[in-house]
Amino acid sequence: MHVVITGAGGNLGSKLTAHLQSAQWCSAITGIDPKPLTDSGKFSAVSADLRDPHDRRWIEPVQQADAVVHFAAQNPAPDSNWVEATQSIDMTMNLLQRIGQAPCRFVFASSNHVMGGYKDAPLPPDQRLTWDTPPRPGTRFFDGHDYCRPTAYGASKLMGERAVAARSASSSLTGVNVRIGWVQPGENRPETIDLRGAGRRTGPTLPDQQEIERGMAWFRGMWLSNRDFLQLMERRLPRRPIAGPPAPSW
Repeated sequence: MHVVITGAGGNLGSKLTAHLQSAQWCSAITGIDPKPLTDSGKFSAVSADLRDPHDRRWIEPVQQADAVVHFAAQNPAPDSNWVEATQSIDMTMNLLQRIGQAPCRFVFASSNHVMGGYKDAPLPPDQRLTWDTPPRPGTRFFDGHDYCRPTAYGASKLMGERAVAARSASSSLTGVNVRIGWVQPGENRPETIDLRGAGRRTGPTLPDQQEIERGMAWFRGMWLSNRDFLQLMERRLPRRPIAGPPAPSW
């Protein structure tokens, strides 16, 4: 299996790349990233711009891939603005347009932020999030000074999900949308989670205690360990080339 990973130099992409190095069923990994990376083992680095629909540096490996895992975003942080979010959507659309004619698995790294608006009221009537709960991008969080509720990042992930579903319904591509929880860089320990993440301090101005407790409960509930993240992604990838009719998956 030849697996292409976009955003291979980022937090999630680098973790999956290292994991697949030891997977016997994975024969080759192509990592696409705008910054230069180093070839290692079965990993081949490609420096390319996914925003450019005519950049052959990324087009050729994508068309030859058995599977594509798409992590890349113009700004992977939840506070990305609308310009950055639309550029991220462009990347996803460009990739989906350039997938080869042979059957291929496309794993889209979506986000819990698609449902982040449910962190605060109004909540669903049964107080639960299920597969058919309507999306609500925009996780309200405290940035150390003020409350923020950015929606651009979550909306770009939601639009990416819909594009993957549409493309996989009418082609040999099988699409999988994965709403990933909170995976911190490095060791990713649960005790380093706070209202801003990655162990950063929230600053001198703190919200009231009720807000702190609610925010911490939500963010800790979103935490995904490195082990669980890697299992989740590996099980979305086929162990052999795909054959048969397309079957979009969520």
